[in-house]
Amino acid sequence: MGGNPIQFDYTVPATVLSFLLLVWLLSKYAWKPLMKMMEERRTNIESMLKQAEDERQQADKIKREYQEEMRKARQEAQEVIAKATKVSEVRSAEILAAAHEESEKIKKSALVDIERERDRAISDVKAQVADLSVLVAEKIIKQKLDIKGQGKLIEQFIQEVGEMQ
Repeated sequence: MGGNPIQFDYTVPATVLSFLLLVWLLSKYAWKPLMKMMEERRTNIESMLKQAEDERQQADKIKREYQEEMRKARQEAQEVIAKATKVSEVRSAEILAAAHEESEKIKKSALVDIERERDRAISDVKAQVADLSVLVAEKIIKQKLDIKGQGKLIEQFIQEVGEMQ
C-alpha cells in the first residue's frame, strides 16, 4: 500500500459540481417553463371551477325563476277558476231571475185571462137571466095566471137558471 496518504478523490467534488450545474441549468431553462405550465394549469383549473360555480348559480337562478313562474301560473289559474265560478253564479242568478220574471208574467197573463173569462161568463149569465126574465114576464103577461101559477112559473125559472150554471 504504498501510496500517498493524502490522497484527494476528485469524484465527490465533481459529483457535487455536476449536481449544482444540473440544478442551475434546470432552474434557468426548465424550472421557469415548468412553473409557468403549472401556473397555467392552476389558472385553467380555477377558471373551470369558477365557470362551474357560475353555471351552478345560473341553474339555481333559472330554477327559482321557473318555480316563481309556476307559482304565478297556479295563482292565475286559481284566479281564472274563481272568476269563472263567480261569472257562472251571476249568470245562474240572472237566468233564475229571468225565469221567475217570465213565470210571473205568465201567471199575471193567466189571471187576466181568467178574470176576463169570468167577467164574460158573468155577462153571459146576466144576459141569459135578463132574457129569461123577459120570457117569464112574457109568459106571465100572456097567461095572466093566478098567484099559484105565478109561483110555479118562478120556481121553473129558478130551476132553469140553476141548470144553466
